[in-house]
Amino acid sequence: MFKKLLAIALIASSFNMVSAANEEIECSSDAVFSEYSCNQCFDGWVKNQWAYIWLLSDEWRNTSENDKIMYKEQQDFPEMVNLDTDNIEWVQTPWEEDFWEYTKEFDALYSEDQDWYILWASEAVTWLRSKLSYAYKLERNEASESSNIGLLIYPILSHTVLDDGEITMDNSVHNECVLFKSWEPTDQTPVEPKKLPQTWPAEFFILLILAMVLGFWILRFRTKS
Repeated sequence: MFKKLLAIALIASSFNMVSAANEEIECSSDAVFSEYSCNQCFDGWVKNQWAYIWLLSDEWRNTSENDKIMYKEQQDFPEMVNLDTDNIEWVQTPWEEDFWEYTKEFDALYSEDQDWYILWASEAVTWLRSKLSYAYKLERNEASESSNIGLLIYPILSHTVLDDGEITMDNSVHNECVLFKSWEPTDQTPVEPKKLPQTWPAEFFILLILAMVLGFWILRFRTKS
């Protein structure tokens, strides 16, 4: 039982969670945020090779004084951008298209009369999350320490409901970005197992001598008898 619990603990320690717990940082803190038109930025911390990033979620927050609406068919799912293709490899595990799913809280915002999802002013909802057994895996990491290796972008496309009830036709895209940096590069050179000194021949000869001495004394004892 102890071995099973230890194995579970070791597996769990290799996973990392990204959600609302990530620290929000200034988008001006790194030029990559501007490059990918990030409106809200978060620190994803450093990641080592074979790290798993799971339990992903995103919050749709309406900070304006007007209501917002969203159409599912206009949304693009989040994407992990590889920022160092020469030294980094990100993979999804398992590799399937249905990585993301809408939450029940978001589905509850649906208006059958209007065929949209409406978020009232000053309200917030966790609208999207990754499935429980799905994760991003840092398959390969040969990047230098503290360098940028991945940017997880959550795009939210919504419309504003004006005071007169009209809805803005132009789409307002809000990109939330989580930046990941490299921990320590992993040496890809396979390590040769160390060869232990071959001590068994000496032990063999010692046992052989002891056996000969023992045999000699047994033979001498029988001769005297």
